[in-house]
Amino acid sequence: MNETGKVNRDALKYIVVFAMLLDHIAWHLLAFSSPWAQAFHVVGRVTAPIMCFFLAQGYVYTRSLCRYFGRLLSFALLAQVPWYLLHPDKGWLTFNFLFTLALSLLAIHAWEKIENVPLRLLAVAACIAASYYCDWHFYAPLWCLLFYVFRKDKSKQLLSFTGVALVYIEEMVRAWLIAGHGLTASLRGSAFTLGVFLAIPLLLSCNNRKGRFAWNKWVFYVFYPAHLLVIWLVKVLR
Repeated sequence: MNETGKVNRDALKYIVVFAMLLDHIAWHLLAFSSPWAQAFHVVGRVTAPIMCFFLAQGYVYTRSLCRYFGRLLSFALLAQVPWYLLHPDKGWLTFNFLFTLALSLLAIHAWEKIENVPLRLLAVAACIAASYYCDWHFYAPLWCLLFYVFRKDKSKQLLSFTGVALVYIEEMVRAWLIAGHGLTASLRGSAFTLGVFLAIPLLLSCNNRKGRFAWNKWVFYVFYPAHLLVIWLVKVLR
């Protein structure tokens, strides 16, 4: 996003992976109301928007869209078993974040390749709607698409990101209210969602350059299912 930034893409990817790990530890191993859990959730909110930015960039620079989609889908399937194990209360109709990113990639491709405007909008809407049962449904596909569409205008990227983020925060507050909590409790309980805005300084610090090692592109793919499995094992054995 910023060619003069001090952080390359691979370094930012490691920051995101660490933030995701803290967030998932908080969800599955800590009490939600504990100070540590709340702090970890705030930090963890940066994961989805930054990965969405990487996906939009990846669509621009990938040499093979089929291989890119295949990687996402393969690791999504691999991660689905530990995802189910960690979310037994959600039933079988729930899918991990890599499925969301795969649908987001299809949405970008539909936007780019379908010339008929009504058909293009229908295809994009279908991809976004299909994410309903996935982690970060609706919001992640929208972020990915907007990061791509406004890839040449940093201001529009940030404004559109902020707009979607505000809707996400509003939905979380509304969910607490619907659950029967008062306004104060609802605001307090969903305050961690404000952490999504921490993604903005991180993105502005990114210079879009790759690191030295080619294997860094596999870090998120491999770490995602692996850390879910380890967290489940810790949860079961503790």
